[in-house]
Amino acid sequence: MSVEDLRVVVSVDFGTTYSGFAYSHIQNPNAKVHVSFPGHIAPKTNTVLQYNENWEVECWGHAALAREPSKRKKSKAIDSHPVELFKLHLADIDYTKKPKLPAEISYKDAITDFLKEMEKANKIIHYC
Repeated sequence: MSVEDLRVVVSVDFGTTYSGFAYSHIQNPNAKVHVSFPGHIAPKTNTVLQYNENWEVECWGHAALAREPSKRKKSKAIDSHPVELFKLHLADIDYTKKPKLPAEISYKDAITDFLKEMEKANKIIHYC
């Protein structure tokens, strides 16, 4: 791919507690901040994932925190699991000060899953 093939430039702000992105079409270089995330209208959404009992992403961002316990599925199996602050595992801090994550999810998995969800939200810009 060459520079001539570029149609859109995207900037991602992957934060510890909040994340967002902005984009600009090459033909119209005015940057547009994405403000529509699942369950939330704002320029950033929470850097949080909600996993189901099979450790698949159930929801992410604000929607993952907005779920009230009474609305979560009741079952004998493991309920949903919110995972947050996983970006702190990239920091050069003592291991004991890093947030605990479920044994089933590594910080690399959580980061990958979150960025994949952001990518899905990002794909809508092709239709703008």
